[in-house]
Amino acid sequence: MPNTLMPSTPMHRGLSLYLDLVRFGAALAVLVTHLAYPELSGGMLEYWRLLGNDAVMVFFVLSGFVIAYTAQTKEPTLGAFTRSRLARLWSVAVPALILTMALDHWGSLFDPAAYSQWWHQGSDPLWRAFRALSFTNELWFSSVRPFSNGPWWSLGYEAVYYALFAALFYIPGWKGRAAAGALMLLAGPKILLLAPIWWLGVWVWQRTQRETLPADKSALLFFGTIAAYALFRWSGLPVFLRDATVLTLGAENVVTYLHFSDEFLSSYIIGPLVALHFIAAHGLAHALDGLLAPWRKGIVWFAQSTFALYLLHYPMLRFADAAFAYDASDPWQVAAVCLGVAGLCVLIGPVIERTKGAWKALLAPRWPRRQATA
Repeated sequence: MPNTLMPSTPMHRGLSLYLDLVRFGAALAVLVTHLAYPELSGGMLEYWRLLGNDAVMVFFVLSGFVIAYTAQTKEPTLGAFTRSRLARLWSVAVPALILTMALDHWGSLFDPAAYSQWWHQGSDPLWRAFRALSFTNELWFSSVRPFSNGPWWSLGYEAVYYALFAALFYIPGWKGRAAAGALMLLAGPKILLLAPIWWLGVWVWQRTQRETLPADKSALLFFGTIAAYALFRWSGLPVFLRDATVLTLGAENVVTYLHFSDEFLSSYIIGPLVALHFIAAHGLAHALDGLLAPWRKGIVWFAQSTFALYLLHYPMLRFADAAFAYDASDPWQVAAVCLGVAGLCVLIGPVIERTKGAWKALLAPRWPRRQATA
């Protein structure tokens, strides 16, 4: 892989702004997906329960794209890459885990029965915290939920994808392939099942470095992929594919062995659509810049809160339900909870984001500098 990536050019501002907008929108979609649980919104948002996996697939493709971009333009060594990735993860994960534990404790004081439900797992707290912060929470067929924080599962997937990328990009020859093979054995099948979606993002970066689609073709692909996704959802095919997986493998096996990868067949359709959409957005970067540049500061501000919004919203939703006992059948109260949680995350996110530099400094002495062969 070190010899396959072409000499890079900086990411166009228009594309960067659009990807920031997509990232924040996907995080909001995940929030609404979880708010759609009947006990939190009375069933009025039931359709949104179907869209959570789709939003995470957007994150996976986007993550692969950004990692390929940063590795080639900003992180020339394995040490620099490792520091940046761990700083990025821990700068948000550590405060998110602390806040999750605090919210769960306070929420259980208001409504102990609520925190005895399936969505909260609090046994062996030190072990759960270790698995969460080491991002080993989803290896093989385990799925260790850090207390009420269900969305944490995807970090256990992405951390593996980061490591696989680093092995193949920074370590030359058979040693890199051997390291990647060892990581795959460590990860297990359910993480690897969604790895192609993440690697589509790497492919998108490679593709956009080689050529740019003409504006007319880009526009057709941009809106065509949106229409294709809408048709895919409208057709009911995602539900059919999920049901076919359950019918073929058995419901118990799907839960035990696939867990959060249970919609992998739909993901294999959604991932390519997202990848093609990003290629189209690259071709329309100048037009997107003209459209989004006036809103640049706001977009960047909201984008900074994406990771915090993703990791904090679910414990906050459950706490709001326990502490305030709002009327889940009242659209205005549900909207207030949604806006309140999103607003808090938008305020917290940039504060947390500023700690990333301190994490890099803390990690700097731990990683020897090694020059990449790219």
